[in-house]
Amino acid sequence: PTAATPVGGNNGATLGQQRLNVFQQAANIWGAALPSNIEIKVNAQFNPLTCTATSGVLGSAGPTTVYADFAGAPLTGHWYHVALANKLANTDLNTTSYEINATFNSAVGGATCLTVGWYLGFDGNEGSQIELLPVVLHELGHGLGFSTTTNGQTGAWNTTRPSIFDHYL
Repeated sequence: PTAATPVGGNNGATLGQQRLNVFQQAANIWGAALPSNIEIKVNAQFNPLTCTATSGVLGSAGPTTVYADFAGAPLTGHWYHVALANKLANTDLNTTSYEINATFNSAVGGATCLTVGWYLGFDGNEGSQIELLPVVLHELGHGLGFSTTTNGQTGAWNTTRPSIFDHYL
């Protein structure tokens, strides 16, 4: 409910509404690029994450579950993030859950967390602030399936089978 001044095409009058508007803008961008007949539900929140005055975690996101060997899967023996699996199966495989969990750092801009705040506009004029829109786009991409289960040190899978992303990695 914290009052906010509209900025960069984001006309929200509160901090919460501006954050929601950024998420909706990111969802619209992804939806235009990767259409699906199945609604993709995102559990998004702002909580304090690891941060110092000079570095910090801006956000994180991932799938709530993965599926393999479902009707419509192009390749057997591979994990598919639930949003992609739903699209390929043309049905909601997890009807009682979100497809993506996302958390963003509410401490950004505080005295001990990067000291510059989030820019909540859509126009790319963030100046010295951290533009939230590309961070949300990036993190939602992980939840949609652009993420690996391959260990970067060993090259081994971190799970019992590769993800479809790993297949093409």
